[in-house]
Formats: sequence, C-alpha cells, structure tokens
Amino acid sequence: MRRLGIAAFLLPVPLLVHPMHTSVTELVHDPASKTVAITLRVFADDFASVGGADSLALPYLRANLTLADAVGRPIPLRWEAGYRSGDVVWLRLRAEVPAGLAGLQVRNTVLCDRFEDEVNVVRASYGGRTASLLFTRGDRAKALP
Repeated sequence: MRRLGIAAFLLPVPLLVHPMHTSVTELVHDPASKTVAITLRVFADDFASVGGADSLALPYLRANLTLADAVGRPIPLRWEAGYRSGDVVWLRLRAEVPAGLAGLQVRNTVLCDRFEDEVNVVRASYGGRTASLLFTRGDRAKALP
C-alpha cells in the first residue's frame, strides 16, 4: 500500500481529485429555429477558478468558446442556463446560425489558461451527421466540415 507524504496534502485539491483536465462541448443544430444549442460539461473543481454555473461565467465563456461563420464573422453566444450536478458543471448557451453549422469556425480554449494539459472536445450534430474537433492550449479556430 502506497502512503502519501505530507507534500500530497499541500497540493491544490483539484490535483488530488482527478488526473486530467478536460471538457466536452456539444453543438446541436436546430434547423427549424436556425440556432445551435451549446452544452458545455466541465469538472466543477476546475471551473471553480473561473466562476460558478451561472450567467457570471458568460464573459469568460465568450472569450474562450467562440463561433464564427464561414467568412469569420463572430456569432454572439446567448446564456440559457447553468447548474452543477455532482462533480460536473453544465453550461447551456444558444446562438443564431442562419447558414447552419457546415463551415462554422469553432474555438474552445476553456480552461486552457488555467491548465497546461487541458483538452477540450467539441462534438457537433447537424445535417444527419456528427463531427468532432479537439482543442488544446494554443489552438486556433477550426472549421466544421
């Protein structure tokens, strides 16, 4: 049995809770309303350094989770809801996407400013297909096919 030295108790709590830093973002296109529903799942202890699961997190999210149309025009994100469930924070946003998601430019650097090993997965569902994008620190926007 391995014993933890006193140094382990001096580490920040997030380092003891889980060994990786990751988030998953789902983009689901609704062609009827010409909007995209955005759901971000992130570990609560990681997100605590940014804010809670409420609209006060919106400025941080707008700076680190961006959408732009195929020619690079920014698409504003609108707050819908946020809540905590166990170890996870769920954040829901919505955006107008009149042209749909094909060619949409996505950037997700949420928590990359806090954790060097942050990995963010973006999964988009549109037009009967699913596409995934992977983001790490320093990544720029990537286009959905």
